[in-house]
Amino acid sequence: MKALRIEAEIDSPEINLNPDTKVFSISGISHPENAKEFYQQILDWLDEYYEFIKNQEPSKIIVDLNFRYINSTSYKYLREVLRKISSFRSANFDVEVIWNYHEEDEELLHEGVVLFELPDINLPYKCIPYN
Repeated sequence: MKALRIEAEIDSPEINLNPDTKVFSISGISHPENAKEFYQQILDWLDEYYEFIKNQEPSKIIVDLNFRYINSTSYKYLREVLRKISSFRSANFDVEVIWNYHEEDEELLHEGVVLFELPDINLPYKCIPYN
């Protein structure tokens, strides 16, 4: 299966979903003009990936998120992405999320914590500050 790679734009994050390393990263600024269209390609790829892995030996998937800014519409679609990734656990895949945030951005830290503790997501996570 091919990786999904999307270069960052001025208003959209860099996407690198690598099926070989099982590291899925999204980083940068997220307020694309059409968030639904932007995030739908990620959701579609995750559907294909699940079909690809569901009968394989379970392993660990790392989701590495590093937003400098995320608007409310992107946040809504990120929730859908994480809900889909959380469903991989039903195929016995271990999922860990890393939420990187600037050490002075308490709001972004809080948004991450709230997101991962939602009942429909409930993924193990680490919040890692940087400066």
